[in-house]
Amino acid sequence: MDGPLIAIVGDVNPNREFTPVMVDPKLAKKAAIQLGTELAKRGARLLVYGGPFLEASVVAGFVAGKPANDRSILMCYSKDQEPPPFPEELSHPNLFERRVERGADWEIAFYRSIARADGLILIGGANATKICGQVAIGTRMPILVLAEFGGGAAGVWQTLSAGEDLPTREEIDLMATPWNDTRSAVNCVIALFAQKERRQAANGAPRPVLSVLATVLFLIALAIVPWVWGQGRFEVWMLFATPVLAGGAGAAIRPMVDRMRGAKGVSLAVLATMAMGLVAGGMAGVLFVTAQLTAAPKLVDGNELAAYARLSIPFALGVGFIAGLTSEAVFGKLLGLEVLRTSGIDGNDNRR
Repeated sequence: MDGPLIAIVGDVNPNREFTPVMVDPKLAKKAAIQLGTELAKRGARLLVYGGPFLEASVVAGFVAGKPANDRSILMCYSKDQEPPPFPEELSHPNLFERRVERGADWEIAFYRSIARADGLILIGGANATKICGQVAIGTRMPILVLAEFGGGAAGVWQTLSAGEDLPTREEIDLMATPWNDTRSAVNCVIALFAQKERRQAANGAPRPVLSVLATVLFLIALAIVPWVWGQGRFEVWMLFATPVLAGGAGAAIRPMVDRMRGAKGVSLAVLATMAMGLVAGGMAGVLFVTAQLTAAPKLVDGNELAAYARLSIPFALGVGFIAGLTSEAVFGKLLGLEVLRTSGIDGNDNRR
């Protein structure tokens, strides 16, 4: 499962003028490196934009932290302003994924990509840092702002309000606490991840246990069909069990298929993913059987039912696997009420 995508915004260049004034840029750079290392250890991913800004330090620390997954560093930039590679990109190319946004202006790639992030880290910086910070606050995005180093990040920190914004009073105070080597990095990343969990809870993100419970209830309901309608025949039980199991297999293999295609899907817990596949396969099997029986009602009679079930199991296997592999499409159709159909299943600048 992919870790949270954390956007990195800011600048700690000692030769630039910031408002408020930049304080101890050397220590700020060290803090950025340590934060990058801690993010890598906790399985996070980075969203960066290239150039001689804060990302350079965070990326260096992130790579030093030895992230477990390839393409853990997503680079977004506009077509006409492709940044030079990070030094780590030359030595660890498997960790980087470049993504070109449409348009010539850097703002297009910079601001649009922020919406994809699961969290935001701000240190130093100028006007763009302030804007990103306010966007994150307004959308209740998990945010980490190191106020002690000044710059636009300090201005963002001054606007944080406990009880109104996502960070708690303790987390806001932590962001202004003097930096104390790696322990500060650990505490700050813990605070960032805690915000993410609160945001998920507030948005009603389903817990894996709920998915498992829903799946168990669905399977119990599904079992009623072969028990009553199929009169307990073994062949009928297998006809309905096959697409359920195949759907779970399809859902389990989907993340590997997405990775091979270079696609980034929605990250779900393993149990939730399997649950979706089992239910999608089961529903696809029910619709498959229903469509067949609607076209040929006589199949319900006597021995023909067992023969039909035996012949249909291979088809149910394929239907269930495809349903699990494309479970989001299956649920989309269900939510769109398309199940009423009975004809079968469709198959470089100073921007920061």
